[in-house]
Amino acid sequence: QIVIVQNRDDSKVLTKWNVLNYEKIRLIKGSGVQLKNFINLEEPAGIPTVCFAARLLIDKGVNEFISAARILKQRQVKAKFILAGDLDKQNPSGLKANDLQKIIEEKIVNFIGFQEDIPSLYSKSHIICLPSYREGLPKALLEAAAAKRPIVTTNVPGCRDAIISDKSGILVPIKDSLSLANALQELIIDASKRKEMGKTGRELAEKEFKIENVVDKHIKIYKYL
Repeated sequence: QIVIVQNRDDSKVLTKWNVLNYEKIRLIKGSGVQLKNFINLEEPAGIPTVCFAARLLIDKGVNEFISAARILKQRQVKAKFILAGDLDKQNPSGLKANDLQKIIEEKIVNFIGFQEDIPSLYSKSHIICLPSYREGLPKALLEAAAAKRPIVTTNVPGCRDAIISDKSGILVPIKDSLSLANALQELIIDASKRKEMGKTGRELAEKEFKIENVVDKHIKIYKYL
């Protein structure tokens, strides 16, 4: 028996609870990314755009994203904020339709709904933000790295495993809109830092997240078994 985990915290939990011996655990970071789909890697011209792309769940940090955008608007920081994703009516953490309507009416963020073409969405963005409360290894952040975009995310399991802290992205405390706003502002106003972090993220994606490598690691485990 082998159990595959996507982050080190899950591995530690399983061994701490005596569910599994350490020897039976294999760490594979995520489900992989098709790097060949991410080709428009250079930043677009214009006002910096911050993108949140995930289901509209409280646990994904959607409220903190909107609050951070509100703070930066109040500071008159020039930036656009994109909210991409669908309501999940079956999830108890999901935003309600009336919550979303209030967000749309406030016009702090631009709600664009579910997006099929993430490479295109990220190519039009400058910064990717996911202030989630916990993840396995979020595909949104693996794709952000593949897209050569800097990341602002929370210092929680899964999210912190998707970046190199202060190299390909910035970690902020969970449920902390002010820290999130400060981190986003840092990247909004510093184009050279954005580009350097994006470059490091792409290198990380090529090394760790390439789907061919992830598939190969799974096949090796199957052959071993």
